[in-house]
Amino acid sequence: MERCTMKQSLMTAVQFLFPSVCMVCGRVLLDGKNCGKQMMDLQICSSCLSTFPVRASSERWFPCLSDPYDADPIPDLSVWALFYYEAPVTILLRRMKFHSKQYCGTLIGELMGREFPSDIPIKWDAVVPVPLSEKRLSKRGFNQAEILAQGLAKHCKIPLCNNVLIKSRHTHQQSRFTEPSRRMENVKGAFAVDEKWDITGWNILLVDDILTTGATLHEAARVLIEGGASSVFCAVAATHRENIET
Repeated sequence: MERCTMKQSLMTAVQFLFPSVCMVCGRVLLDGKNCGKQMMDLQICSSCLSTFPVRASSERWFPCLSDPYDADPIPDLSVWALFYYEAPVTILLRRMKFHSKQYCGTLIGELMGREFPSDIPIKWDAVVPVPLSEKRLSKRGFNQAEILAQGLAKHCKIPLCNNVLIKSRHTHQQSRFTEPSRRMENVKGAFAVDEKWDITGWNILLVDDILTTGATLHEAARVLIEGGASSVFCAVAATHRENIET
């Protein structure tokens, strides 16, 4: 009994000295006041969560390429995006990618997992994050797409396979290019299915952080299909593109 009391006292002292704060606004999180237990675990207050730019469920699916072409081997590739590319989601994604704040990505991945549609008539075999090159992974220390993919894998109960797809050569960052053709050229031939894997017949959910022109996702999906996958669907956190689907 004495040990239990001491442990509780120690935990209370730690919480007093190092309280949990909202990752967006920085306010102290108080269970039952400005957040619930789950939101406290995710480090977000109710007020900030309500400002997330969530798309209507009917506006979350996009054709992958913003600039489609006639000879496309996978013209029907679709991408699901939960958020508009606006603050505070943009702020959290940048903190994750460029300031090593992985918990920002954990929150967004958790929300993606909770919202990803459960009525798609597909038996998923794997969640596969778009990989980084060894050079960029070594510099950053983690793959932001994998952080997001963890939330999807957990909530959708799909195995996370983070080494099925590899980046076989280093590329420039896609943000350096604005033209869709330059982005496609930059990632052409940059991915490969690791030879240790046989993905024949697999239905794969491919994950990245942002949808811009769709060049990266398209090239990665093409390689997975050519490697034997039966189908590939894509999921991202956010996109600035307008939804033109009916």
